[in-house]
Amino acid sequence: MACQRRCPLRPSMMNAVILEVMEFAHRSIWWIPVGLCGTDYIASISRVSGRSMQPTLNSRGADSQDVILLDKWAARRRSYSRGDVVVMQSPTAPREQITKRVIGVGGDWVFRRGEKREMVHVPVGHIWVEGDNAENSNDSTSFGAVPAGLVRAQVRAKIWPPREVNVISRQEPSRQRVIRTGDNTGLRGR
Repeated sequence: MACQRRCPLRPSMMNAVILEVMEFAHRSIWWIPVGLCGTDYIASISRVSGRSMQPTLNSRGADSQDVILLDKWAARRRSYSRGDVVVMQSPTAPREQITKRVIGVGGDWVFRRGEKREMVHVPVGHIWVEGDNAENSNDSTSFGAVPAGLVRAQVRAKIWPPREVNVISRQEPSRQRVIRTGDNTGLRGR
């Protein structure tokens, strides 16, 4: 009797609800590995912070955080190219991920930006990456060419904030900056 006063559901109704929840969980549990596989190998979303990719990302200021759509399948196949924006494991702080634009691929010669303007060769299986904001970017200008295997995803779109939703397009570096002797097969190594 005490339960009838406190509980809006009768015991038989509670059993039906519990059975329904258990059936739903049983039907749904099979989709969890599919979802995990999808976010690990195909695509996911992520927040990006910092000023190194301004104005492409975080154009509202240093403290802003954009949400981006990541194509992880492109990174696994190494199908990105010069001018694409990628997310990669930092070569100087392996626990961090950085977002940069691919300037050169394996086999290319790149003019290092800055005062020296020295020419650097990008080894096969490596890429040269730079932030769009030259004054606020820790990139290949300071740490050199990086192994293509550090790339985790290609950035496909900015999906937040809503008024800035757009596709992140490829912006090829100028021919004055890169002597293109490599191609995307240079990303795969030998």
